Amino acid sequence: MKLLKGFLAIALISVIAVSCTETKKGAEKDLEEATEQVEEVAKDAAEEVEAAAEEVKDATEEAVDSVKADVEKVIDSAKA
Repeated sequence: MKLLKGFLAIALISVIAVSCTETKKGAEKDLEEATEQVEEVAKDAAEEVEAAAEEVKDATEEAVDSVKADVEKVIDSAKA
């Protein structure tokens, strides 16, 4: 009877150990997928920020050129 209980205990422990290992592997896979998704979103966000910065730069350059042209007109009319 003790031998039967011993085998049953070993079998139960083995099943639990295998179950825990599979759960751990599943969690590792989920973590890897989440990490990949975060990296992809971060990359996309960085590209969007770069594009927005370029647009701001272009708009700023246009505004500066416009102001420069207006100032030159004022200087030319003041000289005349």
